[in-house]
Amino acid sequence: MKQYQFSQPPDGDRSQGWALLAVCWAFVTAALITTVLRVWVRTRLTRNLGWDDYHMIIAMVTTIIGAGLITAEVIVGGLGRHSYYLQPSQRRLFTALGWADWIQTFITLMFIKISICLFLLRIVDTKRVRIAMNVLIGCLVLFTATFAFFFLGICRPLKAHWNIGVDDVCLSDNVIENIVIAQGVLSAVTDLICAAFPVFFLKDLQVKFRVKLALCVLMGLGVITAGCCITRTALSGAVKDPDVTWTISANVGWRLPEVNIGIVCANAPVLRPLYLFYRGRLASQISASNTGDLKDKMLPRGVTRVGDNNSKGDFGNSWQGWSTSDGTTDTAVSLEMGLAGLGKNRVNDERPSYTVMS
Repeated sequence: MKQYQFSQPPDGDRSQGWALLAVCWAFVTAALITTVLRVWVRTRLTRNLGWDDYHMIIAMVTTIIGAGLITAEVIVGGLGRHSYYLQPSQRRLFTALGWADWIQTFITLMFIKISICLFLLRIVDTKRVRIAMNVLIGCLVLFTATFAFFFLGICRPLKAHWNIGVDDVCLSDNVIENIVIAQGVLSAVTDLICAAFPVFFLKDLQVKFRVKLALCVLMGLGVITAGCCITRTALSGAVKDPDVTWTISANVGWRLPEVNIGIVCANAPVLRPLYLFYRGRLASQISASNTGDLKDKMLPRGVTRVGDNNSKGDFGNSWQGWSTSDGTTDTAVSLEMGLAGLGKNRVNDERPSYTVMS
């Protein structure tokens, strides 16, 4: 840990810490509520809990850990105050806790984005999309592991990063800043990719324009996260400021919404069935049992089946596997977005079509 000679700041012993805590726990609470609702929707309404949900749960757990680290940084580490007024022990605690918080942030953002990719794979089933999403997931894992590796090896021995007087070999402040910037750039790019991707497969769905627009907005909310990430990345120079406990506050203030709004935005599309449920429209959905019998479970009320003629037996097991020309499966769209199946008309291809009624 480097030693600095601090000069007394002209604005005195001010603290931004409690404002950071208010922002932190407000966003974490919102993220936790939407995650709990997501799990409830997937377990009780659509009954299709999957790997994207598991990754989001892990992201929520690491986010809560991060909120605990931020809280400790403020209360015992002096985050939000000028370093001039802190005891050496406080500065050491801040450095150690801040180091752990950065690694937590990298890991949490990775799990959020992997969850989004897995969610998109549940809806779109084409070879090209599978390859693209798997490559994106692979890049996320690889780069996150690289960033975490650099932070784990920030000093040799590691304790030299927060202890004074230990013989060490440490990464320079410029290298640390570049790592944070590189991670921010990757995060913003993947946010924009995941936000733009749904537009390409939702544009041809057979639903009313207002429904299509609402779905595009819900699935494109990652643009907000990208904006927070870009702002946070622009403030990365604070990591090499001697008065880091004060100057890093703005970076932390944008990092918190980046992570937690990211969770809220990723959960939003999954919660649409809940919205339909409380509008009284989610009543039953068609699913195939192992024996081939069809049971009404959760088809939104007001949705009709073209060519049904009240005869469930006509369709056999075919419902489970149909897909539109763009690879968007009927079942996937129904379960993931709370829509009816969007297949072609049965007259043309011998399968039922579902439309959303107003």
